[in-house]
Amino acid sequence: MNKAELIDHIATGADISKLAAEKVLNSIIFRITTTVAMNEEVRIIGWGSFIPAPRSARIGRNPITGDAVQIAASVSVKFKPGIAFRSALN
Repeated sequence: MNKAELIDHIATGADISKLAAEKVLNSIIFRITTTVAMNEEVRIIGWGSFIPAPRSARIGRNPITGDAVQIAASVSVKFKPGIAFRSALN
């Protein structure tokens, strides 16, 4: 499923226009992104949690030349599914 298909499902399920559904989805994505970027966790009970995951600086290797390359510290994000989500999959 891509974003356009998700917007269609939201619009149909909530009986709203596609434009309104797109605004809702974009708002949710924006809020989750900005909250995790502020190093805070987002928990949606029954679905899952978005958790900031800091990565320390490290030395990697260029696969072509074999030279050592310094990889800067960064922050990634982890998604941990909730119990209801996991049980729906099994």
